[in-house]
Amino acid sequence: MSRSGDGESPILRPGPRLVAAVVALTFVGLLVFVHPGLLVLVIAGGAALAIASRRDARAAADALQQIRLTRRMPGVIGRDIAFDDELTLYNDGATVVQGELREVLPSECLPRWSVFAFELAADGESGSTASFATECRIPIRGRHRFGPAWVRVVGPLGLFEAQRAVGADGSIKVLPETFASPETLEKDLGAHQLLLDKAMRSREVGAGTEFVSLFPYRLGDDPRRIDWRATAKHRYPIVRRYQIERHRDVLILIDSGRLMGGQTDRGTKLDCAVDSALNLARVVLQGGDRCGIAVFDSTLRGYLAPMAGERALGNLVDCVYDLQTDWHETDFTRLFAELQQRQAKRCLLVVLSDMGDVETSRLQGAAIARLSRRHLVLFAALRTPLLRRVISRQAESISAAASQVVALGLLRDRGHALHSLRHGGVQVLDVEPQQVTLPLINRFIELRRENRL
Repeated sequence: MSRSGDGESPILRPGPRLVAAVVALTFVGLLVFVHPGLLVLVIAGGAALAIASRRDARAAADALQQIRLTRRMPGVIGRDIAFDDELTLYNDGATVVQGELREVLPSECLPRWSVFAFELAADGESGSTASFATECRIPIRGRHRFGPAWVRVVGPLGLFEAQRAVGADGSIKVLPETFASPETLEKDLGAHQLLLDKAMRSREVGAGTEFVSLFPYRLGDDPRRIDWRATAKHRYPIVRRYQIERHRDVLILIDSGRLMGGQTDRGTKLDCAVDSALNLARVVLQGGDRCGIAVFDSTLRGYLAPMAGERALGNLVDCVYDLQTDWHETDFTRLFAELQQRQAKRCLLVVLSDMGDVETSRLQGAAIARLSRRHLVLFAALRTPLLRRVISRQAESISAAASQVVALGLLRDRGHALHSLRHGGVQVLDVEPQQVTLPLINRFIELRRENRL
């Protein structure tokens, strides 16, 4: 909740009554040419109107200074989920105040503005406060700032109005909708958590690669695991003992390039990718693994190394919740070079992206193939719904038929590129953007159960 007190000097402007009075006085002034005796009335009326207007303007400005405004709104909300933006006015003065409250909301917010009329009793009396709530929705992820609001007060005589911007600033963090609602997430993924438990138990089997400690050699130990340096120091055989790795690294790569700006029925493909990435990160961390995240297009825009612990999920959310595409072409070759330096240890790379034209797909596939030599790569290819819609329409013109030919060519090239990735040993998911979350988590759980991470 934010609060404002006195702000900048008020802006004064004539009220409707003053405009009407000036028009009437002007009309009477024109009658002076017919009835000269009305001149005295015009002069007296003008002087009285000037004195009353000055007092009314001063009273309106003083009344405006009596007004305080507070704002109450949630700090975090899901994308396109309704919430209340509540404004409360307080009258700290000894006189009744009438006026209008107007708020211009952020450009991404629906609605764009709200206007409320109010009448506040004197301080200490019933009715000296008034609250107004606007139901808002923001369909774009990120941090959005509210305020200031405008308060306009009418003078006691209605001749002048005073207005000024009142702070009452606020901000709200808009997250992917399913991630912002734990109840929805648990309902959607509850059955898959059972699979996750089975996968965790299956990982206890095997020789293991995570170093535990040094032990004296015993009959039956693998001679290949003798630590010769420790053996020379202690003058008897010492072996290294390992266990199944309990904390694997998972790095989620989100493509924010041109291809991810396509629209779906749940925002853009990038919106769906961010939503799925955060839901997958939650499952990874709940399973005891380390999870990191990277954002890339023509360059690496953000990177968070794999981590575990209670604060990891919040750090991952802060890294990507406001991510938007800048419509750059994705450069997987540069991404490969960056990951060579930043993530030397073998891990599961989950790539949320798509394939484009022939040349782009060729470069992209070559970079992913090189990554798969060191890491286990899971490539989630998010389809472009527009291409399917173009093909499904009946061509009613040459232009429409040409669009269908282009769409079919793009889908054909995309299919060939994904086939090449599968043939090269890359795990591939080819799904609609709005349906990627559960198949992605399922595939991750299967890979864990098979101890392939």
